[in-house]
Amino acid sequence: MPTSSACAKLGCMDRLKRNIRCLLWKEGTERKDWRSKLAEWLGCPLQRAEDLLEGEGEDLTSKEKKALEKATGLAPEELSGDLLEKHGGDILVENIRHLIDGSPQGQKKELAAKLGVDATTVSLWIGGAQHPTKKKLEEIGKYFGLPPGTDLDSEAIFLWTEPISESQMKSWITENIQKADGKTLREIYPALRRLLKR
Repeated sequence: MPTSSACAKLGCMDRLKRNIRCLLWKEGTERKDWRSKLAEWLGCPLQRAEDLLEGEGEDLTSKEKKALEKATGLAPEELSGDLLEKHGGDILVENIRHLIDGSPQGQKKELAAKLGVDATTVSLWIGGAQHPTKKKLEEIGKYFGLPPGTDLDSEAIFLWTEPISESQMKSWITENIQKADGKTLREIYPALRRLLKR
C-alpha cells in the first residue's frame, strides 16, 4: 500500500498530467501531436513528454517548470491549480464533441438512430444547446464502448490519451504498426494473427 507521501505525489502527478493535457487541448493541439508539442515546450525528449502526459516518472524539474511557464504564460500557482475548472468549459459538451468528432463520417446519424433521437438533437448536444438525459448518457457510453460507470458529466474523457472509439483504436493500431521495426513485428505478429482470426 502506498505511503501518504506517495499518495500525495500521485495526486500531484494526476493534477499535473490533467493540467498539461488541458493546456495542449486548450491551445488546439491535436491529440496525436500532444507528445511532440510538450517536448517542444519543455525542450525534453519525446519519451519524457509521453511519461509526463501519462503521469509516469518524475515530476517536472525546475527547468521544465520554467520552460512550461514561459511556453504557456502561466504562473507556477496556476499550473498547480485546476486548469480545467478555471477554463470553465462544459465537460459534458466537450466529451460528446470529442466522442462524435473522433468517429467516422456518418456516425452522428447512426448514433442518433441507435439512441432513438433525431440527428438534430445530437447536433444540439454537440453545440451545448441541449444536454442528454441520464439514460441517454448511459446509452452514449455503451455505444462508444466507454468503461462502465464513466460519468460523462464530470470525467474529462476528451483529455484522455488512450483511444476511445473503435475508429480511434484502429488508427492507433495502424499508426503504431507502421512505426514498428521488423523485430517488433515478428514478435507481435503471431498474437495479432491469433486474435484477428477469431
